[in-house]
Amino acid sequence: MAFEVNIMLLQFRVKNYRSIGDEVIIDLTAGSGRELSSFLIEKNKVQILPVISMYGSNASGKSNIIEAMLGMFANIAESHRYDEKYGSLSTPFLYDNALRNAPTEFEIFFALDKYEYQYGFITTSDTVHEEWLHRKTLSVNNTKEYIIFEREGNKIEFDSGYQNFEKLTEIIGKKNLAISFLAQQKTETAKIFHDIYNWSSNIFSHSIGWHDDELCARLYKKHKPLKLAFLNFIHEFDSSLEDIDVIEEFNKDGESEYRAKVKHNNDWYPIDIESDGTSKLFNMFIVLYASFNFPKEQSVFVCDELDAFLHPLILRRIVSMFHDKEVNKTGAQLIFTSHNTILLDKHEMRRDEIWFVEKNKKGYTTAYSLDSFKSTNRQIRSDMSYGKHYLSGRFGAIPYSDNEEE
Repeated sequence: MAFEVNIMLLQFRVKNYRSIGDEVIIDLTAGSGRELSSFLIEKNKVQILPVISMYGSNASGKSNIIEAMLGMFANIAESHRYDEKYGSLSTPFLYDNALRNAPTEFEIFFALDKYEYQYGFITTSDTVHEEWLHRKTLSVNNTKEYIIFEREGNKIEFDSGYQNFEKLTEIIGKKNLAISFLAQQKTETAKIFHDIYNWSSNIFSHSIGWHDDELCARLYKKHKPLKLAFLNFIHEFDSSLEDIDVIEEFNKDGESEYRAKVKHNNDWYPIDIESDGTSKLFNMFIVLYASFNFPKEQSVFVCDELDAFLHPLILRRIVSMFHDKEVNKTGAQLIFTSHNTILLDKHEMRRDEIWFVEKNKKGYTTAYSLDSFKSTNRQIRSDMSYGKHYLSGRFGAIPYSDNEEE
């Protein structure tokens, strides 16, 4: 059963966050390469990538890009609840006197229905200084931009179609994002704010929630098809796991708790006996299943070190699911970091889906795609072994590389 692909991330931009000094942009719009075109998802003739992988040495800043993304979406999803006592909204680059006290900038471009939206905000640790939401027709050509709202300090100016929200600006605190606050309003004109809020909430909860063992066990207990789908998946790699079940227990305080158990050779055991990889898959599969099968759960799954505890073939299988339109019926997207080079292959990934992360001479994290080499004198042929050349240092982003570029 096919679903209409509703909302997709086109670009993420961040500046002055942890090891990120100068602007870093992760672009999910397809380049001009024709290889593996079946992977691409098209909206209004704009071709969008379902997967972004990031490679680089330890301490290059890969995790900080992931944290910046999740931090932005967490603020969208939660900041209407923030008060003066809430902790820091952002963490700037600390090893530079100028940046230490400068604001952090976050911005996303995304496709929703027939439009392209541009949303962003500029914040220090305790104050949102600027915020904006713009819209234009989604197209491969330039189209006229329409301003929905723009904020500077505690002043927010709305387009005429949204002026009914102006009375609310006085109660939006300095730590509250307007879009998070406006999404709580139950009016017809608030739909765009609801959509952005719900999507951001899905991204944050999907990327974080699967670490909660008890929550995951509850979901398996509630959704029987999820259990069957997981067993089919795990049996591709391990046929010895015969079955899974979830039991309800009560702790010393009388509170209900759910625990998963697994069946081997007709006997049941706590799931704790399984390897870290199997336990990780048990929880993570919930995100994959929901994202692929329920349009309202469509999301961007953002994962640091996706390959940790997983065999390379399982890593490849997970990524292939996002590339397969028969599986990925909703247009879910995956952004992850990895050290495993099995995917650095012309048959597995498009060049614009492969990104490298390293630090320049200033100590700032930088990010660039394999596809960007086409515009330099180091052009990458389609028959090249990407993994071999990456490990040899041709693309940079490896330990102890003498990077000559700023």
